[in-house]
Amino acid sequence: MTLARPRGMKKINLALMKKIYALLVFLLPMATVCAQNYPADFAQVLVANGISNPTAMAFAPDGRIFVAQQSGALRIIKNGALLPTPFITLSVNDDGERGLIGVTLDPDFATNQYLYLYHTTTDGGMHNRITRFTANGDVVLAGSASIVIDLDPLSSATNHNGGAMHFGKDGKLYVAIGENANASNAQSLETYHGKLLRLNKDGSAPADNPFPTGSEHKKRIWAYGLRNPFTFSVHPETGRILVNDVGQSTWEEINDATTGGKNFGWPTAEGTSANAALTNPIFKYSHSGGDVNGCAITGGTFFNPSVTNYPSEYVGQYFFQDLCGAWISSITLGGTVSRTTFATGLPGSGVAITTGNDGNLYFLSRSSGALFKIIYNKTTIPFITTQPASATLPTGQSITFNVKALGSTPFTYQWQKNGVDISGAKSATYTITDATVAHSGKYRVIVSNNAGSTPSDEATLTVIANKIPIATITTPVEGTTYVAGTTLNFAGTGDDPEYGPLPASALRWSIDFHHGTHKHDQPDVTGVKGGSFEIPNEGETSADVWYRIILTVTDSKGLTGKDSVDINPRKTILSFETTPPGLDITLDGQPLTTPSSIESVEGILRTIGVPSPQTVDHLIYSFASWSNGGTQTQTFATPTDDATLNAHFTFVVGTEHQVFHVQEVSVYPNPSSVGYVNVCLPADPSQRVKIRLVDMLSREVSVQEQAVDDTGCFALSYGKLKKGVYALHLDQGGKVFVQRVVVAD
Repeated sequence: MTLARPRGMKKINLALMKKIYALLVFLLPMATVCAQNYPADFAQVLVANGISNPTAMAFAPDGRIFVAQQSGALRIIKNGALLPTPFITLSVNDDGERGLIGVTLDPDFATNQYLYLYHTTTDGGMHNRITRFTANGDVVLAGSASIVIDLDPLSSATNHNGGAMHFGKDGKLYVAIGENANASNAQSLETYHGKLLRLNKDGSAPADNPFPTGSEHKKRIWAYGLRNPFTFSVHPETGRILVNDVGQSTWEEINDATTGGKNFGWPTAEGTSANAALTNPIFKYSHSGGDVNGCAITGGTFFNPSVTNYPSEYVGQYFFQDLCGAWISSITLGGTVSRTTFATGLPGSGVAITTGNDGNLYFLSRSSGALFKIIYNKTTIPFITTQPASATLPTGQSITFNVKALGSTPFTYQWQKNGVDISGAKSATYTITDATVAHSGKYRVIVSNNAGSTPSDEATLTVIANKIPIATITTPVEGTTYVAGTTLNFAGTGDDPEYGPLPASALRWSIDFHHGTHKHDQPDVTGVKGGSFEIPNEGETSADVWYRIILTVTDSKGLTGKDSVDINPRKTILSFETTPPGLDITLDGQPLTTPSSIESVEGILRTIGVPSPQTVDHLIYSFASWSNGGTQTQTFATPTDDATLNAHFTFVVGTEHQVFHVQEVSVYPNPSSVGYVNVCLPADPSQRVKIRLVDMLSREVSVQEQAVDDTGCFALSYGKLKKGVYALHLDQGGKVFVQRVVVAD
């Protein structure tokens, strides 16, 4: 693909730029330190890393932590270490937000060793499934799989799967399920999508669920009107249930689902609503503005541990986190709900904040591939919370070691190499520039204050005489665009400056879907020089989206180089109108007042509908047809060219003498065949009346003003109108009357 270069721009040496990019991405992970901000004496501590694309976790009574990886492996963290052998590895479809996305333990796990997994399977067609397994120590008991329930088939949309599971205080299994990017699912009681389910342990419907009759789907539903309830939490003492529902473009919600049968409003409402039939969230926060904002609520937990060393004011609060904001906040639950920022600048893409058995908060970071613990340590002697990290780098590059600690300040620092003090290295960071092989060794720091000293862990630095390998994406090229519902091919190469081309086993591909300020990542594709992926035509309907393809190559010395290409969508302007103007339609289930125009990705499926009848200015309108000839509710693929769709309405006429105010209005003769009618209105100081005649196709056939005498009566000439029924719209000083007029032969 040939792209024009803007006038005045110099030609870029692409090979040089790739080398620079490879160098930057190599250095940034080591040089960047997140500016974490916690209340005094709080800090985060790394529990374990090397966890690929974590999605959910559960604590066992014995202290083990089960962590789900999206690609299908269930890992165990035991005694602070990630066990090398997974508990189980399921075969899953992990496209988009699918995969292994939920885990919970049976309330009687200590005796029956049961645990439950929520995973995406292709067995019998693409769908999510809940399966029960039995533990045999730190691995699954062979042959113990028992299907609890197969959920509804999935569309081509790979997002909004939900996946959270918890047992309530009543011993029932609660399951949160997304609407599979089809908003209408959320309001239907004949699908599990967009719901919170309440199940017996065997997957059957409890007899005391809120919808005890009807279909099996309906019987299992506890609450509905949800978009993507990725997480929820059950109070360990009271059993209260709060559901964290990820919003679309405006609001993130925390909903109280303790009582069954509630409708949380999606897609009719996002955030709060004046509709009494809907249940508003107990708390919401915006995507922009306000004292806090974010993009997706990805975790929440009641902080009511049996034991904790946190200050008492934190006990009883509800903590929650946001994917993009990289923060944790808390809300009070007694009386008026109020929010407080707890932590900011956290490791990226945080999910699944949970209260651990030890009384500490825990959360997963997908960007870091790690589990973190938040500790409180009001200590005097230094307590190190962030240790210096080991690294391997080529000669000539730079590295910075970092340390963080709690304790009485001020601190002093002394860095050491191989146990020997480094002259002048007396700050919380230590940087080596232009590294040589001689810089290799073991580095640590002694942190001291008036109460004592604490040494950090040792970090091993390996400096090798080796150049960074070069990654090159050959397909697609910069400037390539995509259409939803098509296939995109990718290919690339890796080159080791010392040894030549790298094999396919050295290549790793990341295909990230970006939406606004956040991304939807998925497990990497490894061991191939090329491939393809299907771009869904269902799912995210925003036009503020794109794909980023990243190729990472690794040489025999462990050094990596990267290349990336952004692929943007082709876009179309969709305009929506109604006749008469200003009536409402729905777009993807959400209300939309016309006229309105939106940007849409070419090929993406959109669903339009029309609420009918509608009342405007005391005229009742009924849907008649769409300009494209489609049904009242229809789904279409966004076309290549800009398009306008018009919903046509007809007015609904009432019986003779029907009025929309208490005052009486008379029209006679009616029917009329004499070219005029007499109109008598209630007495009013206004001496003029605005008059509209509208035909059955909602077209104005006459607009005029008429003087009114003291009696309130006047003669209205309608001229040579065709035989038929018309709506007479009378505006008398702001008081509106509507009457049917029949024109006869």
